Amino acid sequence: MPASLRLSALLLLASSAVTAPTAAQSPTQVEIDGIYPHLAMFNDHAECGVGAVVPFAGRLWAITYAPHMPRGSTDKLYEIAPDLSRVIRPESMGGTPANRMLHRETGQLVIGPYVIGQDHRVRVLPYTEMLGRPTGTARHLSEPDRKVYVATMEEGFYEVDVTDGSVVELYADTQREGEVRRLAGLPGYHGKGLYSGQGVLIYANNGENSAEARARPDVPSGCLAEWDG
Repeated sequence: MPASLRLSALLLLASSAVTAPTAAQSPTQVEIDGIYPHLAMFNDHAECGVGAVVPFAGRLWAITYAPHMPRGSTDKLYEIAPDLSRVIRPESMGGTPANRMLHRETGQLVIGPYVIGQDHRVRVLPYTEMLGRPTGTARHLSEPDRKVYVATMEEGFYEVDVTDGSVVELYADTQREGEVRRLAGLPGYHGKGLYSGQGVLIYANNGENSAEARARPDVPSGCLAEWDG
């Protein structure tokens, strides 16, 4: 086939793969085989993934993460409307977040280091007060009407008042520098789960940060821990 015909055929295939914008789509909101390029997410680090995504208050909220950024990064908090328009929230602090919870008593969303209201107002929980890579959020054992627990991958445990955004450190993240603080001291490394129920707070570590564990996959590692508050 002549080169000019091959080029025409490729252009025809490319144009047929693109869905024409509907009334609800702007010309920039092109769909290609179920993919919307304008919703692509980026950061300036070695890895970029979606740490959490939650439908809330008529919007889809999403946060991205960088691989190991306990003090923030270039990652963003995204607010996506039903027409697929998107706002990159100016409150964005980045980091390595994967936690999310709907707090039913106050009608708010806790996602990453943010507390979001029904009016789409975003309150920030700064990393200076809640250092670490937040991995889970759980209901408070004694004051669930106004507080939650947030845990980090490096065993930081925080009590957050979602009515005013105040933070109390229960156990320090092991990456905190400076003065010696209270540590959870759990076996294992890289926490990946937090839950509260039946009167206890439960946390799971999923690995072991040692040379032996990296060389031998059969080494006992991680732990399942609980506190009664």
